[in-house]
Amino acid sequence: MFTRAIAITVALFIFSAMCAHAQGLEGLVRLSGDKNFRFSSTNTDWQRSNVDFKAILPGQTLTLADIKGPGAIRRIWMTVLPSEPGYSRLMTLRIYWDGETTPSVQCPIGDFFGVGHGLDENVDSLPVHVSAEGRARSCYWVMPFRRSARVTVSNDGSLATWCFYYQVDGTYGKEPSDAPYFHCQYRQEFPCGPGRYVIADIKGRGKYVGTVLSVRSTRDGWFGEGNDYFYIDGGKEPTLRGTGFEDYFGEAWALRRSSGPFSGCSVFEGGFAGGRASCYRWHVPDPINFTRSLRVEMQHMGVGVDSKGEEHNNVDRPDEYSSAAFWYQVGGINSVEPWPAGPERLPFDYRTFIEAEDLKIPPPDSGKIEVVKENGLHGDKDLEWTGANVGSELNLPFEVKKTGRYQIMALVATDETGGVGKFLLDGQRILSKAGRPIRRSRAFVRVRGSNGHGRVQRSRT
Repeated sequence: MFTRAIAITVALFIFSAMCAHAQGLEGLVRLSGDKNFRFSSTNTDWQRSNVDFKAILPGQTLTLADIKGPGAIRRIWMTVLPSEPGYSRLMTLRIYWDGETTPSVQCPIGDFFGVGHGLDENVDSLPVHVSAEGRARSCYWVMPFRRSARVTVSNDGSLATWCFYYQVDGTYGKEPSDAPYFHCQYRQEFPCGPGRYVIADIKGRGKYVGTVLSVRSTRDGWFGEGNDYFYIDGGKEPTLRGTGFEDYFGEAWALRRSSGPFSGCSVFEGGFAGGRASCYRWHVPDPINFTRSLRVEMQHMGVGVDSKGEEHNNVDRPDEYSSAAFWYQVGGINSVEPWPAGPERLPFDYRTFIEAEDLKIPPPDSGKIEVVKENGLHGDKDLEWTGANVGSELNLPFEVKKTGRYQIMALVATDETGGVGKFLLDGQRILSKAGRPIRRSRAFVRVRGSNGHGRVQRSRT
Protein backbone atom coordinates (compact mmCIF):
# COMPACT_ATOMS: atom_id res chain seq x y z
CA MET A 1 0.00 0.00 0.00
CA PHE A 2 2.79 2.39 0.87
CA THR A 3 4.55 1.82 -2.46
CA ARG A 4 1.31 2.25 -4.33
CA ALA A 5 0.55 5.50 -2.48
CA ILE A 6 3.93 6.89 -3.46
CA ALA A 7 3.39 5.87 -7.06
CA ILE A 8 -0.02 7.58 -7.13
CA THR A 9 1.40 10.77 -5.61
CA VAL A 10 4.25 10.90 -8.11
CA ALA A 11 1.87 10.17 -10.97
CA LEU A 12 -0.46 13.00 -9.92
CA PHE A 13 2.45 15.42 -9.66
CA ILE A 14 3.75 14.48 -13.10
CA PHE A 15 0.22 14.69 -14.48
CA SER A 16 -0.23 18.25 -13.14
CA ALA A 17 2.99 19.36 -14.83
CA MET A 18 1.99 17.58 -18.04
CA CYS A 19 -1.39 19.36 -18.01
CA ALA A 20 0.36 22.72 -17.80
CA HIS A 21 2.54 21.75 -20.77
CA ALA A 22 -0.47 20.42 -22.64
CA GLN A 23 -2.25 23.76 -22.42
CA GLY A 24 0.61 25.22 -24.45
CA LEU A 25 0.82 22.22 -26.79
CA GLU A 26 -2.90 22.35 -27.48
CA GLY A 27 -2.51 25.79 -29.02
CA LEU A 28 -0.22 24.34 -31.69
CA VAL A 29 -3.18 22.77 -33.52
CA ARG A 30 -4.80 26.20 -33.99
CA LEU A 31 -3.44 28.15 -36.94
CA SER A 32 -2.75 31.85 -36.47
CA GLY A 33 -1.93 34.79 -38.66
CA ASP A 34 0.37 36.32 -36.03
CA LYS A 35 3.86 37.10 -37.28
CA ASN A 36 6.94 36.08 -35.35
CA PHE A 37 9.74 38.40 -34.29
CA ARG A 38 13.18 37.91 -32.81
CA PHE A 39 15.58 40.53 -31.50
CA SER A 40 19.01 39.08 -30.80
CA SER A 41 22.71 39.80 -30.46
CA THR A 42 23.42 38.27 -33.86
CA ASN A 43 25.95 40.18 -35.94
CA THR A 44 24.43 42.76 -38.25
CA ASP A 45 26.81 41.46 -40.93
CA TRP A 46 25.42 37.98 -40.36
CA GLN A 47 26.29 36.68 -43.84
CA ARG A 48 30.02 37.15 -43.26
CA SER A 49 30.53 37.20 -39.48
CA ASN A 50 29.62 34.82 -36.66
CA VAL A 51 30.62 37.21 -33.86
CA ASP A 52 27.18 37.24 -32.25
CA PHE A 53 27.74 38.84 -28.86
CA LYS A 54 27.55 42.36 -27.46
CA ALA A 55 29.70 44.13 -24.87
CA ILE A 56 28.25 46.14 -21.97
CA LEU A 57 30.69 48.54 -20.30
CA PRO A 58 30.32 49.54 -16.63
CA GLY A 59 27.43 51.98 -16.27
CA GLN A 60 26.20 51.23 -19.78
CA THR A 61 22.72 50.04 -20.79
CA LEU A 62 22.18 47.74 -23.76
CA THR A 63 18.78 47.70 -25.49
CA LEU A 64 17.94 44.09 -26.26
CA ALA A 65 14.65 44.82 -28.03
CA ASP A 66 12.68 47.91 -29.02
CA ILE A 67 9.43 46.47 -30.36
CA LYS A 68 6.54 48.28 -32.00
CA GLY A 69 3.33 46.39 -31.32
CA PRO A 70 0.84 45.15 -30.62
CA GLY A 71 2.15 41.74 -29.70
CA ALA A 72 3.63 39.58 -26.95
CA ILE A 73 7.08 38.51 -25.83
CA ARG A 74 7.07 34.73 -25.37
CA ARG A 75 10.70 33.85 -24.69
CA ILE A 76 13.82 35.56 -23.39
CA TRP A 77 17.17 33.76 -23.47
CA MET A 78 20.60 35.03 -22.51
CA THR A 79 24.07 33.86 -21.58
CA VAL A 80 27.05 35.79 -20.29
CA LEU A 81 30.80 35.28 -20.21
CA PRO A 82 31.40 37.21 -17.00
CA SER A 83 34.42 39.29 -16.06
CA GLU A 84 33.23 39.95 -12.53
CA PRO A 85 32.16 37.76 -9.59
CA GLY A 86 28.51 38.20 -8.66
CA TYR A 87 27.74 39.52 -12.15
CA SER A 88 24.15 38.20 -12.17
CA ARG A 89 23.33 40.55 -9.27
CA LEU A 90 25.20 43.40 -10.93
CA MET A 91 23.34 43.24 -14.26
CA THR A 92 19.79 44.62 -14.25
CA LEU A 93 16.97 43.56 -16.56
CA ARG A 94 14.31 46.20 -17.25
CA ILE A 95 11.19 46.02 -19.42
CA TYR A 96 8.96 48.99 -20.32
CA TRP A 97 5.45 48.58 -21.76
CA ASP A 98 3.68 50.96 -24.17
CA GLY A 99 5.96 53.95 -23.77
CA GLU A 100 6.03 53.96 -19.96
CA THR A 101 9.09 55.59 -18.39
CA THR A 102 8.86 53.48 -15.20
CA PRO A 103 9.96 49.87 -15.78
CA SER A 104 7.36 47.22 -15.03
CA VAL A 105 10.23 44.75 -14.79
CA GLN A 106 13.29 45.78 -12.78
CA CYS A 107 15.36 42.93 -11.43
CA PRO A 108 18.92 41.53 -11.43
CA ILE A 109 19.14 38.88 -14.12
CA GLY A 110 20.04 36.10 -11.67
CA ASP A 111 17.02 36.67 -9.43
CA PHE A 112 14.71 37.03 -12.44
CA PHE A 113 15.75 33.52 -13.48
CA GLY A 114 15.36 31.96 -10.04
CA VAL A 115 18.83 32.28 -8.45
CA GLY A 116 19.95 34.98 -6.02
CA HIS A 117 23.25 36.12 -4.49
CA GLY A 118 24.93 36.59 -7.86
CA LEU A 119 25.44 32.82 -8.17
CA ASP A 120 25.20 30.53 -11.19
CA GLU A 121 22.99 27.49 -10.56
CA ASN A 122 20.70 25.36 -12.71
CA VAL A 123 16.89 25.66 -12.50
CA ASP A 124 14.49 23.25 -14.20
CA SER A 125 11.01 24.73 -13.84
CA LEU A 126 8.08 25.40 -16.13
CA PRO A 127 8.32 29.17 -16.81
CA VAL A 128 12.07 29.45 -16.17
CA HIS A 129 14.89 27.15 -17.23
CA VAL A 130 18.58 27.63 -16.41
CA SER A 131 21.26 25.24 -17.63
CA ALA A 132 24.97 25.13 -18.58
CA GLU A 133 25.94 25.29 -14.89
CA GLY A 134 23.75 28.34 -14.38
CA ARG A 135 24.96 30.30 -17.39
CA ALA A 136 22.19 29.73 -19.97
CA ARG A 137 18.99 31.46 -18.83
CA SER A 138 15.56 31.12 -20.47
CA CYS A 139 12.09 32.31 -19.46
CA TYR A 140 8.72 31.60 -21.07
CA TRP A 141 6.43 34.08 -19.33
CA VAL A 142 3.93 35.49 -21.84
CA MET A 143 4.24 39.29 -21.85
CA PRO A 144 1.56 41.09 -23.92
CA PHE A 145 1.74 44.74 -25.00
CA ARG A 146 -0.43 47.01 -27.10
CA ARG A 147 1.83 49.61 -28.70
CA SER A 148 5.45 48.91 -27.78
CA ALA A 149 7.88 47.05 -25.58
CA ARG A 150 11.46 47.90 -24.70
CA VAL A 151 13.86 45.42 -23.05
CA THR A 152 17.21 46.56 -21.63
CA VAL A 153 20.09 45.19 -19.53
CA SER A 154 22.38 47.50 -17.54
CA ASN A 155 25.84 46.74 -16.23
CA ASP A 156 25.92 48.08 -12.67
CA GLY A 157 29.27 46.49 -11.90
CA SER A 158 32.82 47.80 -12.11
CA LEU A 159 34.09 45.65 -15.00
CA ALA A 160 33.01 45.29 -18.61
CA THR A 161 30.87 42.37 -19.71
CA TRP A 162 32.51 41.50 -23.02
CA CYS A 163 30.38 38.60 -24.21
CA PHE A 164 26.62 39.01 -23.76
CA TYR A 165 24.42 36.86 -26.01
CA TYR A 166 20.63 37.18 -26.07
CA GLN A 167 17.41 36.43 -27.92
CA VAL A 168 13.96 37.97 -27.39
CA ASP A 169 11.23 36.03 -29.22
CA GLY A 170 7.53 36.74 -29.62
CA THR A 171 4.67 37.42 -31.98
CA TYR A 172 3.01 40.49 -33.46
CA GLY A 173 -0.76 40.48 -33.18
CA LYS A 174 -3.65 42.21 -31.46
CA GLU A 175 -3.93 41.34 -27.79
CA PRO A 176 -7.20 41.36 -25.79
CA SER A 177 -8.12 44.83 -24.54
CA ASP A 178 -8.13 43.60 -20.94
CA ALA A 179 -4.83 41.68 -21.16
CA PRO A 180 -2.74 42.56 -18.08
CA TYR A 181 0.93 43.57 -18.22
CA PHE A 182 3.71 41.38 -16.85
CA HIS A 183 5.59 42.77 -13.83
CA CYS A 184 8.63 41.78 -11.78
CA GLN A 185 10.22 43.87 -9.04
CA TYR A 186 13.28 43.23 -6.89
CA ARG A 187 13.59 44.20 -3.21
CA GLN A 188 16.19 43.67 -0.51
CA GLU A 189 16.74 44.37 3.18
CA PHE A 190 20.34 43.93 4.42
CA PRO A 191 19.82 43.11 7.29
CA CYS A 192 16.12 42.70 8.09
CA GLY A 193 14.85 45.09 10.73
CA PRO A 194 11.83 44.84 13.04
CA GLY A 195 8.64 43.58 11.43
CA ARG A 196 8.14 41.27 8.49
CA TYR A 197 10.01 41.31 5.23
CA VAL A 198 7.86 42.77 2.44
CA ILE A 199 8.09 40.82 -0.83
CA ALA A 200 5.50 42.87 -2.73
CA ASP A 201 3.14 45.80 -2.12
CA ILE A 202 0.95 46.16 -5.22
CA LYS A 203 -1.84 48.62 -6.01
CA GLY A 204 -4.28 47.72 -8.78
CA ARG A 205 -6.02 44.69 -10.25
CA GLY A 206 -4.24 41.55 -11.33
CA LYS A 207 -2.88 38.16 -10.31
CA TYR A 208 0.29 37.22 -8.46
CA VAL A 209 2.27 34.46 -10.17
CA GLY A 210 5.63 33.99 -8.53
CA THR A 211 8.27 34.59 -5.85
CA VAL A 212 12.04 34.19 -5.79
CA LEU A 213 13.32 34.65 -2.24
CA SER A 214 16.97 34.60 -1.16
CA VAL A 215 18.44 34.64 2.35
CA ARG A 216 21.95 35.04 3.68
CA SER A 217 22.21 34.05 7.34
CA THR A 218 23.96 36.49 9.65
CA ARG A 219 24.19 33.99 12.49
CA ASP A 220 24.31 30.23 12.97
CA GLY A 221 21.14 28.14 13.09
CA TRP A 222 18.02 27.56 11.02
CA PHE A 223 16.52 30.78 9.66
CA GLY A 224 13.26 29.50 8.17
CA GLU A 225 10.59 29.38 10.89
CA GLY A 226 8.76 32.41 9.47
CA ASN A 227 5.40 32.20 7.70
CA ASP A 228 4.23 33.77 4.45
CA TYR A 229 1.22 36.13 4.54
CA PHE A 230 -0.88 37.44 1.64
CA TYR A 231 -3.08 40.48 2.34
CA ILE A 232 -5.62 40.69 -0.50
CA ASP A 233 -7.53 43.89 -1.33
CA GLY A 234 -6.62 45.80 1.82
CA GLY A 235 -7.62 43.17 4.37
CA LYS A 236 -6.48 43.91 7.90
CA GLU A 237 -5.67 40.24 8.39
CA PRO A 238 -3.89 38.02 5.88
CA THR A 239 -6.23 36.14 3.57
CA LEU A 240 -3.62 33.44 3.01
CA ARG A 241 -1.44 32.34 5.93
CA GLY A 242 1.51 29.98 5.63
CA THR A 243 3.09 27.44 7.97
CA GLY A 244 6.82 27.99 7.42
CA PHE A 245 9.44 29.33 5.06
CA GLU A 246 10.26 26.03 3.38
CA ASP A 247 6.59 24.98 3.29
CA TYR A 248 5.77 27.88 0.98
CA PHE A 249 8.40 26.60 -1.47
CA GLY A 250 7.10 23.03 -1.39
CA GLU A 251 9.78 21.68 0.95
CA ALA A 252 9.61 20.43 4.55
CA TRP A 253 11.87 19.96 7.54
CA ALA A 254 14.43 22.55 6.42
CA LEU A 255 15.69 22.97 2.85
CA ARG A 256 17.62 20.94 0.34
CA ARG A 257 18.44 21.62 -3.28
CA SER A 258 15.57 20.72 -5.59
CA SER A 259 14.13 21.77 -8.93
CA GLY A 260 10.48 21.26 -9.83
CA PRO A 261 8.05 22.73 -12.38
CA PHE A 262 6.41 25.10 -9.88
CA SER A 263 8.77 25.28 -6.88
CA GLY A 264 12.31 24.51 -5.91
CA CYS A 265 15.46 25.46 -4.04
CA SER A 266 18.30 26.51 -6.34
CA VAL A 267 20.77 27.36 -3.55
CA PHE A 268 21.16 25.98 -0.03
CA GLU A 269 24.53 26.04 1.70
CA GLY A 270 23.50 25.20 5.26
CA GLY A 271 22.50 26.74 8.56
CA PHE A 272 25.68 28.61 9.43
CA ALA A 273 26.49 32.29 9.54
CA GLY A 274 27.12 33.36 5.97
CA GLY A 275 25.19 30.43 4.49
CA ARG A 276 23.04 31.33 1.47
CA ALA A 277 19.73 30.03 0.17
CA SER A 278 17.51 30.81 -2.84
CA CYS A 279 14.05 29.38 -3.46
CA TYR A 280 11.37 29.89 -6.11
CA ARG A 281 7.61 29.39 -6.22
CA TRP A 282 5.56 29.83 -9.39
CA HIS A 283 1.82 30.26 -8.80
CA VAL A 284 1.02 28.94 -12.26
CA PRO A 285 -1.59 26.38 -11.10
CA ASP A 286 -2.73 28.61 -8.21
CA PRO A 287 -2.46 32.32 -9.15
CA ILE A 288 -3.46 34.74 -6.41
CA ASN A 289 -6.14 37.13 -7.66
CA PHE A 290 -6.60 40.68 -6.38
CA THR A 291 -8.88 43.51 -7.49
CA ARG A 292 -7.50 46.52 -5.55
CA SER A 293 -4.23 45.59 -3.87
CA LEU A 294 -1.94 42.83 -2.68
CA ARG A 295 0.72 42.82 -0.01
CA VAL A 296 3.02 39.80 0.40
CA GLU A 297 5.09 39.41 3.57
CA MET A 298 7.44 36.82 5.09
CA GLN A 299 8.46 36.58 8.71
CA HIS A 300 12.24 36.43 9.21
CA MET A 301 12.23 34.07 12.16
CA GLY A 302 14.27 31.09 13.27
CA VAL A 303 16.80 29.92 15.81
CA GLY A 304 18.13 32.70 17.99
CA VAL A 305 19.47 33.55 21.44
CA ASP A 306 17.66 35.80 23.89
CA SER A 307 19.18 38.35 26.29
CA LYS A 308 19.82 35.57 28.81
CA GLY A 309 21.83 33.54 26.34
CA GLU A 310 19.13 30.89 25.95
CA GLU A 311 18.39 29.47 22.51
CA HIS A 312 14.89 29.62 21.09
CA ASN A 313 13.38 28.42 17.82
CA ASN A 314 11.02 31.29 16.94
CA VAL A 315 12.73 34.64 17.28
CA ASP A 316 13.25 37.45 14.77
CA ARG A 317 16.61 37.19 13.04
CA PRO A 318 18.55 40.02 11.35
CA ASP A 319 19.31 37.95 8.26
CA GLU A 320 19.72 39.46 4.79
CA TYR A 321 16.64 38.97 2.60
CA SER A 322 16.21 39.74 -1.09
CA SER A 323 13.39 38.84 -3.45
CA ALA A 324 11.80 39.10 -6.86
CA ALA A 325 8.00 39.28 -7.07
CA PHE A 326 6.19 38.34 -10.30
CA TRP A 327 2.65 39.35 -11.21
CA TYR A 328 0.26 40.44 -13.98
CA GLN A 329 -1.56 43.74 -13.57
CA VAL A 330 -4.02 45.89 -15.50
CA GLY A 331 -2.20 49.13 -16.31
CA GLY A 332 1.34 50.15 -15.53
CA ILE A 333 3.18 50.08 -12.24
CA ASN A 334 2.54 52.95 -9.84
CA SER A 335 6.00 53.24 -8.31
CA VAL A 336 9.21 51.30 -7.78
CA GLU A 337 11.48 50.85 -4.80
CA PRO A 338 14.69 52.93 -4.60
CA TRP A 339 17.21 51.01 -6.69
CA PRO A 340 20.34 49.89 -4.78
CA ALA A 341 23.72 50.34 -6.46
CA GLY A 342 25.33 47.19 -7.83
CA PRO A 343 27.79 46.44 -5.00
CA GLU A 344 25.04 47.09 -2.42
CA ARG A 345 23.16 44.03 -3.72
CA LEU A 346 25.99 41.68 -2.73
CA PRO A 347 27.20 40.66 0.73
CA PHE A 348 30.81 40.94 -0.45
CA ASP A 349 32.48 43.77 -2.28
CA TYR A 350 34.39 41.69 -4.77
CA ARG A 351 36.47 44.71 -5.71
CA THR A 352 38.37 44.35 -2.43
CA PHE A 353 39.12 40.63 -2.73
CA ILE A 354 42.73 39.47 -2.62
CA GLU A 355 43.91 38.30 -6.01
CA ALA A 356 45.83 35.02 -5.78
CA GLU A 357 48.09 36.33 -8.53
CA ASP A 358 49.17 39.19 -6.22
CA LEU A 359 50.12 37.03 -3.21
CA LYS A 360 53.69 36.21 -2.26
CA ILE A 361 53.44 32.50 -2.90
CA PRO A 362 56.26 30.15 -1.78
CA PRO A 363 57.47 27.77 -4.51
CA PRO A 364 55.48 24.52 -4.60
CA ASP A 365 57.24 21.23 -3.89
CA SER A 366 56.87 20.27 -7.56
CA GLY A 367 55.82 21.91 -10.79
CA LYS A 368 55.81 25.61 -11.48
CA ILE A 369 53.46 28.53 -10.99
CA GLU A 370 53.07 31.47 -13.31
CA VAL A 371 50.70 34.33 -13.97
CA VAL A 372 49.38 34.28 -17.50
CA LYS A 373 47.26 36.75 -19.41
CA GLU A 374 43.68 35.58 -19.77
CA ASN A 375 41.35 38.06 -21.45
CA GLY A 376 37.92 38.32 -19.89
CA LEU A 377 38.95 37.13 -16.42
CA HIS A 378 39.01 39.41 -13.42
CA GLY A 379 42.11 41.54 -13.91
CA ASP A 380 42.71 39.82 -17.26
CA LYS A 381 45.15 37.43 -15.62
CA ASP A 382 45.22 33.91 -14.27
CA LEU A 383 47.40 32.02 -11.78
CA GLU A 384 48.35 28.61 -13.16
CA TRP A 385 50.24 25.74 -11.49
CA THR A 386 51.46 23.13 -13.95
CA GLY A 387 53.72 20.08 -14.01
CA ALA A 388 52.93 19.07 -10.42
CA ASN A 389 53.29 15.52 -9.13
CA VAL A 390 50.36 13.75 -7.53
CA GLY A 391 50.23 14.74 -3.86
CA SER A 392 52.11 18.00 -4.34
CA GLU A 393 50.99 21.10 -2.49
CA LEU A 394 50.65 24.78 -3.33
CA ASN A 395 50.19 27.20 -0.43
CA LEU A 396 48.45 30.56 -0.76
CA PRO A 397 49.14 32.37 2.52
CA PHE A 398 47.38 35.56 3.53
CA GLU A 399 46.91 37.54 6.72
CA VAL A 400 44.12 39.56 8.33
CA LYS A 401 44.89 42.86 10.00
CA LYS A 402 42.56 42.51 13.00
CA THR A 403 41.58 39.64 15.26
CA GLY A 404 37.90 38.84 14.87
CA ARG A 405 35.29 36.56 13.38
CA TYR A 406 35.49 36.33 9.61
CA GLN A 407 33.77 34.51 6.82
CA ILE A 408 36.36 33.40 4.29
CA MET A 409 35.21 32.94 0.72
CA ALA A 410 37.21 31.78 -2.26
CA LEU A 411 36.29 31.93 -5.93
CA VAL A 412 38.02 29.08 -7.72
CA ALA A 413 37.40 28.07 -11.31
CA THR A 414 37.12 24.39 -12.16
CA ASP A 415 39.30 22.63 -14.69
CA GLU A 416 39.18 19.10 -16.11
CA THR A 417 42.74 18.46 -14.94
CA GLY A 418 42.50 20.52 -11.77
CA GLY A 419 43.48 19.71 -8.21
CA VAL A 420 41.69 18.58 -5.06
CA GLY A 421 41.36 21.37 -2.52
CA LYS A 422 42.00 21.16 1.21
CA PHE A 423 41.14 24.06 3.49
CA LEU A 424 43.33 25.06 6.40
CA LEU A 425 43.26 27.98 8.79
CA ASP A 426 46.37 28.66 10.87
CA GLY A 427 47.63 25.25 9.78
CA GLN A 428 44.53 23.37 10.94
CA ARG A 429 42.16 21.69 8.51
CA ILE A 430 38.75 23.34 8.59
CA LEU A 431 35.82 21.02 9.28
CA SER A 432 32.08 21.57 9.45
CA LYS A 433 30.22 21.28 12.75
CA ALA A 434 29.40 17.69 11.80
CA GLY A 435 33.12 16.92 11.61
CA ARG A 436 33.17 16.58 7.84
CA PRO A 437 35.40 18.63 5.51
CA ILE A 438 33.63 21.74 4.31
CA ARG A 439 32.18 21.34 0.85
CA ARG A 440 32.08 24.21 -1.65
CA SER A 441 34.90 26.70 -1.45
CA ARG A 442 34.25 28.88 1.59
CA ALA A 443 37.90 29.06 2.62
CA PHE A 444 40.97 28.55 0.50
CA VAL A 445 44.53 28.23 1.69
CA ARG A 446 46.01 25.11 0.14
CA VAL A 447 45.51 23.20 -3.10
CA ARG A 448 46.69 19.60 -3.40
CA GLY A 449 47.53 18.54 -6.95
CA SER A 450 46.15 15.43 -8.64
CA ASN A 451 46.54 13.87 -12.07
CA GLY A 452 49.89 15.60 -12.32
CA HIS A 453 48.35 19.03 -12.83
CA GLY A 454 46.96 21.65 -10.50
CA ARG A 455 45.36 24.94 -11.45
CA VAL A 456 44.14 27.90 -9.47
CA GLN A 457 42.13 30.20 -11.69
CA ARG A 458 40.48 33.47 -10.74
CA SER A 459 40.88 32.59 -7.06
CA ARG A 460 40.47 35.06 -4.24
CA THR A 461 40.30 34.65 -0.48
